[in-house]
Amino acid sequence: MRKFQYKAKNRLGQAVSGVYEAESREIAVDNLRQQGFFITVIKEAAQPATANLFGARGKLKAKFLALFCRQFALQLGVGLSLVRSLQLQQEQAPDIRLKKALEQIRLEVSSGTPFTKSLEKHKSLFPHVFIHLVEAGEIAGALPEVLDRLAIYYEREDELRKKVSEALMYPAIISTVAVIMVFLLVFFVLPMLIGNFASFGVQPPPLTQAVLDARLVLIQYWYVFLASIVGFVFLIKWYINTASGKLKIHRLTLILPILGALQKMVIYSRFCRTLSLMLSSGISMIQSLQILERLIDNKVIQIAISEARHGVEKGQGLSGPLANHRAFTPMLVQMFAIGEETGSLEDVLVQLADYYDREVNYAVSSFTKLLEPIVMIVLAVVVLFILLSVYLPMMQMVTAL
Repeated sequence: MRKFQYKAKNRLGQAVSGVYEAESREIAVDNLRQQGFFITVIKEAAQPATANLFGARGKLKAKFLALFCRQFALQLGVGLSLVRSLQLQQEQAPDIRLKKALEQIRLEVSSGTPFTKSLEKHKSLFPHVFIHLVEAGEIAGALPEVLDRLAIYYEREDELRKKVSEALMYPAIISTVAVIMVFLLVFFVLPMLIGNFASFGVQPPPLTQAVLDARLVLIQYWYVFLASIVGFVFLIKWYINTASGKLKIHRLTLILPILGALQKMVIYSRFCRTLSLMLSSGISMIQSLQILERLIDNKVIQIAISEARHGVEKGQGLSGPLANHRAFTPMLVQMFAIGEETGSLEDVLVQLADYYDREVNYAVSSFTKLLEPIVMIVLAVVVLFILLSVYLPMMQMVTAL
């Protein structure tokens, strides 16, 4: 049901207003008129922002989109109507935001609104590439095929994100445990031991005293440190939100020794797979590049894609403008050129996307193996420093006795 705000006059000529639920505006008007109201204004009530079960906002997760596209393509492929398929998807949607959106889309489609037009009203939920590809499939009469390609695309996206998350999970857990251990040692264990040692007349050594002094400063001026951290975070966020700051940060992330190469490969894979998907679905090169500008998060790559789009508009092709940017490797540009010369750019893009997916898997594995010993060494040094500050007074007390 949809909610409509209305203003009207009753049989006595008195002004009334309220909210009425109905499947469409026309039904709401008819029902209110049957109740004796003369409608002056009626409009759909603003829908409150919705969130999923965990309070998350923004675009749908790739795993939800993959499941939605796969099931939707199957239902349309076996001959179910669009409205019936939307109803089934609504009933089994895993995300409450998706369930509410599908309900509104189904009601609009059943009243004659094109499917793509209904999707465009939920741009905050569905990605740009999803909406544009559905539009292309609707125009070409090949919506099940397009949805099937989208399912494969989002399955790869979800798999890629999971691999990167898994690579960072182990170091994050170890670091969290180590921070908790150091906190307990410094703020609880060490003061208790020093108090016991002081009763025996043992003075703490310089290392232990330095740790105690640092602890005392943190306790006395905690608000200064907290304000400094919060101010630093806000300053970084403000700088990143500026045009020059965002460009510099994104350029820096691409030239980092290991993480930069990993991010490039993730961007290359996403760029090639998305462009191939859109071109094979009948979307023009220029429109595909416009969509990619919004999909790629890195500002440096966005600028390169924008200049490539202008080059395509001038008839220069894709590989020529991209060759002027160091963000795209010579091998990648040469493969683009070969695909354009042979008329098999879509196939070349798919092969490149598969290649970079494999490279990402290898890079993530190598990065994890390299990161684990580095994290362990750093944490071992920190814990050793704290343990020495505890152990030295004990040795000094034994010596004194």
